[in-house]
Amino acid sequence: MQKKHKVGLAAAAAVFVAVPGGLLMTSQAAAADREAERKSLEQAAEDVFQRRADAPGAEWRNHAAPTGKVWNQADARADVKEVNRRGDRFTVNVNEFTTPYTSDAYGRNLEPTTPYVGMYRLVFERDGDDWRLVQDLSDQLTK
Repeated sequence: MQKKHKVGLAAAAAVFVAVPGGLLMTSQAAAADREAERKSLEQAAEDVFQRRADAPGAEWRNHAAPTGKVWNQADARADVKEVNRRGDRFTVNVNEFTTPYTSDAYGRNLEPTTPYVGMYRLVFERDGDDWRLVQDLSDQLTK
């Protein structure tokens, strides 16, 4: 009887130790999935901002370049602040940082100019392995 009691206690102890460890691993996996999802959405937002920056009618091209320089290119960066999921759609609050560059008339001597920043609320949904921009709700940020 005493041997069965010891085996039962050992089994209970193993379950008691294993269950929190399993929950911890599950929690860590979920956190890793959320972080990967956030990074993926950040890249999707950055792609949206870069397409806007590369457009011939981009806002930064509407201003005069510094004297002796011409506009060359712009690099956009995104910084996701918040992600909310509703069904298949993800609402993302994200900051945009876009740096226009100037060069000489031959495209040499790239120099960054003052970056511009913007705050956006974008809605994405999965499109295969990628994300598709569904809606721009940036006008709701001030509400």
